[in-house]
Amino acid sequence: MNIIGRLTRNAEVRTLSNSKQVVNFSIATNDTYRNKQGERVEQTTYFDCAYWISAKVATLLTKGTLVELTGRVKGRG
Repeated sequence: MNIIGRLTRNAEVRTLSNSKQVVNFSIATNDTYRNKQGERVEQTTYFDCAYWISAKVATLLTKGTLVELTGRVKGRG
């Protein structure tokens, strides 16, 4: 899945009990469409993301930054 959007907050690095680090961040995407009345409707979708490869990326992931991600989507539960 590809996602293009802006970060809603600065990324946070968490260290797990096994000493692995994960970078957590949230992205907002905006889509627009016209409803049956012809009115333009904007819809915002939020994605909570985790990056496991390197914690160094967190310094680049600051609120408002435009990013493009490619990855897998997993539901919670």
